Amino acid sequence: MKYSLKTFLKFKEYLQIIALWIAAFLFYVFMTYSMIDEAFFDAHKICAKDFLLSEIMGALTVGVFMGTILFLLQEFVYPRFFHNYGILLTTLLRSLLFIIVCFLGLLIVLELNKVHFININNLFTLQVNAKWLICFTTYCLIVHIFITLLQAFSRRLGNNYFKNILRGNYMIPVVEYRVFMFLDMCSSATVAEEVGHYNYSLLLQECFTDLSEILIEYDAEVYQYVGDEAVLTWKVKEGFKRHQCIELYDAFSVRLLEKKKMYQQKFGLVPRFKASINEGLVTVAEIGQIKTEIAYHGDVLSTAARVRDLCNDYKTNLLITQSFFEQLTSFDQDNFTAIETTILRGKKRPVTIYKSFD
Repeated sequence: MKYSLKTFLKFKEYLQIIALWIAAFLFYVFMTYSMIDEAFFDAHKICAKDFLLSEIMGALTVGVFMGTILFLLQEFVYPRFFHNYGILLTTLLRSLLFIIVCFLGLLIVLELNKVHFININNLFTLQVNAKWLICFTTYCLIVHIFITLLQAFSRRLGNNYFKNILRGNYMIPVVEYRVFMFLDMCSSATVAEEVGHYNYSLLLQECFTDLSEILIEYDAEVYQYVGDEAVLTWKVKEGFKRHQCIELYDAFSVRLLEKKKMYQQKFGLVPRFKASINEGLVTVAEIGQIKTEIAYHGDVLSTAARVRDLCNDYKTNLLITQSFFEQLTSFDQDNFTAIETTILRGKKRPVTIYKSFD
């Protein structure tokens, strides 16, 4: 299930890249076609309608070709060489490599056309000259930079966050039912003192990178990072499976243990995280004009934060509230036991807390 979801999202990204390239080349075709007069068609003895259809087919073909190259580079090349640079430098380096690869591909296609191994008879070959090649390469470079920046901001901000900001979904506050997980490093103050603030920052980077790699598998969003804490959220829809929230925590814990040797060598310790899970209605709103954020307001978050603080008291790394427990399947409920009904700090109503069987 997890593998198929990840594969589906990768395939979806692949189709989105192809769609953007096809749209860019269709724009190029219609823009170029609008500037061609009848003398061009008479000189080449071709029908304007047939020529346009041929151009559209060419745009579709080249769009798929460019999109496939970009997707393959993103999957197998870019992560190996361009992961330690800022967005601007990364975009420029990726664009340079992309243009080189595409230019070589174009030369191969044109050479095959010359020897009649393939037959292309449209604008892409009829107008090949130095000026056209420079203009076309520049156009492809601009399109690539646009797509790369779009994807970079989408990844840095979070895909759903980026879409919601673009669409303005929360410019007017909206009430949603969500699950929240507060994920916090165990003994963070002690760890920071042991390794120093610089290495502590590197440690958090490593931990949250490991976390990011599994978020997509469990359909989780990052609401925010606060110090050594990550706040994750899921929008509850029809068919939503709450056990994936618990599985995410387990998968993250396993990931840290799998990289135990690396953490020991770099930092002299293996990080552990404690977590709390709560759910309920929250108000979602887009706030701020200078630095716009999508914020969640409601008792659900403060309750989850208070419950998380009790992990040390109950000597467990995972606590959930009754509202979340009651929505679990009976099979998943068997993995938890009620430990106390208590009034949390700053609250008036009692909350029943459940711990997992470690």
